[in-house]
Amino acid sequence: MKKLIIGILFFSTSVYAQEFNFEIHNTKLTDYLKMEERLGSERIPTTSNYVSFGGEAQPIKFLRTEKIIPDLTVYYFFKKTDSTMSYVLYEWDVSNFEKQDNIQKSNIFQKALIGKYTELKKHISKNFGQPVVKRNYSNISQLDSINTFVENSTWKPNDSTEIEMYATVSNYYERKGAMTINPTHRLRLYIKNQAKGKEKEVPKLNDKKLSDLEIIKTEFFKALKARDLPKSKSFLSDLIREKVTDGQINMLIDNINFDKETKLIYSGIQMGLDGSMFTLLQYKYSDDNSNPPSEIIKLTFDDKNKVVGIQPIKLQKKIND
Repeated sequence: MKKLIIGILFFSTSVYAQEFNFEIHNTKLTDYLKMEERLGSERIPTTSNYVSFGGEAQPIKFLRTEKIIPDLTVYYFFKKTDSTMSYVLYEWDVSNFEKQDNIQKSNIFQKALIGKYTELKKHISKNFGQPVVKRNYSNISQLDSINTFVENSTWKPNDSTEIEMYATVSNYYERKGAMTINPTHRLRLYIKNQAKGKEKEVPKLNDKKLSDLEIIKTEFFKALKARDLPKSKSFLSDLIREKVTDGQINMLIDNINFDKETKLIYSGIQMGLDGSMFTLLQYKYSDDNSNPPSEIIKLTFDDKNKVVGIQPIKLQKKIND
């Protein structure tokens, strides 16, 4: 049902559904990334360190090729803890690509950038109503109001979402001593998550869940020890089961000593990039008294108690001079 709802929301945004997604509360980070992949966008590195006081991670950036107007840079900002979307920024800005002073553009270029703003404004208004508009609010427009286009539009579809878009298109150039006013050709579109609720908390692993997983682990290990591959695969998540080969399972079996008893040394919850929850269990062999253990076995379960990862690891011991 959730996928169906998301599909309807994408459909409601008409033509721009293939380029933008305004439903920030109903779209996961992974959905945004898949959209960029589908569009053939280029993922680009974040070269500057983004400082956040709200718990955001470093943004993920993409570049989309445009005609006439500047190429579009897309920024995805999300929370470190659970990858909840904070906001999305779409930016068409000459200064991202041309760094020198006094970059003036042709009338064709300026009309194309203003046209992009007008077209987006019309589309967003069709879906979310008329915006609150501010015009000629910048210093540039006050200095050269005839040749400068400056406008800001804001929509608030609900109490927890804000869509803001502004454009500044000007060839005005002035230099007075240390002060320089450069031509500006910029269009920015923000989609902001303004929910004031508490951040999603990572749940604690209770005794019942741990007991259930311990039983599953025991049965899983029995199937592996017997080299019963069909039964072993039944413990795996659908995604893993589709990709794993018999050879990989046999290699795994060869790297675990099933004749030895194991002891749980760590358990916890881990959150995935898309907000999904995983349970992590780590075991050592019971007769291993070294610290840290010389070998551990990592097991990861999804929220359906299916195995999504198993990894036997041999730890290197420190050698003291």
